[in-house]
Amino acid sequence: MRFFFTTFLILSFSLSAGAQMSPAKGKTPAKGKTRAKPKEPWNKTPMLIKDIKRISVPTKGMDRDCLARLKAAGIPYQLFDNVAHVTTPIKPLTTKLGGVVYRRAWNNPDAPWIMECKTVENLILAGPKLQKWGIASMYWNSAWRVTQVEGKNQLSRHAYGEALDVTAIDGSFGYATLVNHWESGSRSPKARALHGVTAALRDSGLFSSVLTPAYNAAHRDHFHIDSPSRTHKLAVKYDVKSLEAPDKTPSTPDMKPDARRDHELQGPLPRPYEPPRSRPRHY
Repeated sequence: MRFFFTTFLILSFSLSAGAQMSPAKGKTPAKGKTRAKPKEPWNKTPMLIKDIKRISVPTKGMDRDCLARLKAAGIPYQLFDNVAHVTTPIKPLTTKLGGVVYRRAWNNPDAPWIMECKTVENLILAGPKLQKWGIASMYWNSAWRVTQVEGKNQLSRHAYGEALDVTAIDGSFGYATLVNHWESGSRSPKARALHGVTAALRDSGLFSSVLTPAYNAAHRDHFHIDSPSRTHKLAVKYDVKSLEAPDKTPSTPDMKPDARRDHELQGPLPRPYEPPRSRPRHY
């Protein structure tokens, strides 16, 4: 009898131990534990730019008045459709807006030169105000860019084509960068030009926001202008019906009119690589 009882205990123990060691089939994760979502990319522009389409006639909802004013003013542009978040997306087919040349900064060669039509119109209107400070060129490194405001779950005005980042300017005072020549309070000609340009843009009322290195550390190497005013318009006679018979698409002009000021020089670098927040590589 004792033998059978001992055998029964051994078998019971073996079965219970085996049940604990064998994995449960169809086991579901514990409640409250969910898989972490993949992190969203900081900049969605590279994924969205492939969906853009060139069009010759504006679609419903686009700002036809703005497009017609640009056409009447002789500003060539390429009209696009399906640009995420942008109502009337255009690419200026000229580097000169309002008498000021807009050159691509060397540290972002792939940034699309696409903006909301009203942004382009207000940059043209800002030209004479910038020229009063001896400005010849503005070096930009970001226009339409689908990103969020730093630290917020909110799209930047860049995503709507209503913002532009400028890293440097040149003119009668020479070449001035925000990262090297802002120097708040400095009386140098370059610092005065930088402060004068941002003040002129802010006082003009053409843009609701002008952010400089004085705003926060995120703008230490550029100034940011956004939200073009809708009340300022080019003083030209125009007819929106002219948009229904589009002109032949003009060819994009040479974006490198002056190699001495070009930020996209090709060939071997004349000096070792420098990080983006430094002066252009050919200076």
